[in-house]
Amino acid sequence: MRAPLLRWYRRARRDMPWRRRVSPYRTWVSEIMLQQTTVAAVTPKYSAFLRRFPDVRSLAAASEDDVLRQWAGLGYYSRARNLRRAAQVVMTAHGGRFPSEFDAVLALPGIGRYTAGAILSIAFGKPYPVVDGNVARVFSRLFGMRGRIKDPAFLKRVWARAERLVPTGSPGDWNQALMELGATICAPDSPSCGICPLARDCAAFKKGLQDRLPTQEKQREATPVRWVCLWIVRNGKVLLWRRSKEEHLLKDLWGLPEARQIIAVPGRILASVKHAITHHDLSVELREASLRGGVPLPKEAKWTPVAKAADRLVSSLWLKLLSRRSS
Repeated sequence: MRAPLLRWYRRARRDMPWRRRVSPYRTWVSEIMLQQTTVAAVTPKYSAFLRRFPDVRSLAAASEDDVLRQWAGLGYYSRARNLRRAAQVVMTAHGGRFPSEFDAVLALPGIGRYTAGAILSIAFGKPYPVVDGNVARVFSRLFGMRGRIKDPAFLKRVWARAERLVPTGSPGDWNQALMELGATICAPDSPSCGICPLARDCAAFKKGLQDRLPTQEKQREATPVRWVCLWIVRNGKVLLWRRSKEEHLLKDLWGLPEARQIIAVPGRILASVKHAITHHDLSVELREASLRGGVPLPKEAKWTPVAKAADRLVSSLWLKLLSRRSS
């Protein structure tokens, strides 16, 4: 299987900025960004992020707010915080050189087994396997493995198979080829078996099971959430709110204050948007408001020049509200 898959990958792989020039730092940043985020969304953000933080030293020295601003729009902001924290560990514990041993890479904040394997195989040429949703789907069909991708027992079997198959030569290309195959040909719905380089070896294709493997996950219904947020302006400054670490959504980020958080007099509606965040369907209403006289501001509130509000409001939800308010 290796030869036809690698030939196909080297001929047909998509052009991505992190593939043009490979280094441990560039591979690491791309793998963290690509967690639960599409290639289309990551590509422009990756290039901009690398311009601002071209190496681990610049990332480690940056403020958290600066890193979050560069991450704006990618979501799952704990990834950005962990990326910065890991850069600081690389500087202090590894002398500024990204570690090349599995346990040392795995110990860095925000890095799990998959990401460690991806970095070591792609950037260091070490034979460590990777298993993500694409690889699990490919293996399920290729070897006729039944199970749900999110089932730990099934994933354990897939990881065992991946460990046996990863080659000592070109392990990075092999791992990327498997992921590329799952992303472009062995798709969840209607896989393109007619152009698949592994079709003749595929158990699911031979038995006509490609639309039934892997076993479908149970669909999780989205939770509806309604927020009323306030646009409070005084002397050219807007009131922002630092959300606590205990918030269920957008925790520890700057946002616009919700009506439940601050005592204010609501006015006219300025904008209404729909937004989805991790199995939550948000309906958000932005209202003009004014503070009640004599009420002290909580420590979470901060006046910020209106022109600079977007620098702090990194979530695409707030940016969407700002654009609707000004339109």
